[in-house]
Amino acid sequence: MLSGKKLLIFDCDGVLFDSNRANIAYFERCLEIAGLPPIPEEEKDKVTFMSIRQLIDELIKDRSQAERLYSLSQGVDYEPFIGLLRPLFNFDDVFPALREKFYLAVASNRGGSLIKLFHHFNLFRFFHYKVSTLEAKSKPDPEMLEKCLRYFGTDAEHSVFIGDSESDRETAANAGVDFIWSGRRIRPYIESAVDLLNGKINA
Repeated sequence: MLSGKKLLIFDCDGVLFDSNRANIAYFERCLEIAGLPPIPEEEKDKVTFMSIRQLIDELIKDRSQAERLYSLSQGVDYEPFIGLLRPLFNFDDVFPALREKFYLAVASNRGGSLIKLFHHFNLFRFFHYKVSTLEAKSKPDPEMLEKCLRYFGTDAEHSVFIGDSESDRETAANAGVDFIWSGRRIRPYIESAVDLLNGKINA
């Protein structure tokens, strides 16, 4: 499935990092500041793949409250929560080898926190390009992937998006880019990015 591909685009949360604890802690801090109740247990999985704007719109039905919470959230620093992030594999074992064969990019529904992650984990040494909701519309809109294609001067046929959510799959479909599931046994899938080193894709 990687034959003839030039560009690998990775989602961030759930693909590079287990960020569930960090994202929940961050969003619940925003809710606390706003004087709102914690995230309902059944909604907590959404913090992994939704942008802060999408999450607020999904959970807060009162528009004025939603706008107030979003405004407050923009002033809450994500830095204190980065320590709760857990890399899902050894980046040093995987990305240098992949970078020898492919262009590498990250397309994430994160906003300003993406640059903080790049600095904290020194991801600049691995990825040629990154795009977040600061530069493009949130997934599943295809704009993030389209920006990646334009940056590298390549096309959808020679690119792959690796993600872990239905929103990621829809984004790939909307951009006409092949999609590989990461960590979910829905074909085509990989257990983690480590499998890409050996072309071990369950098609």
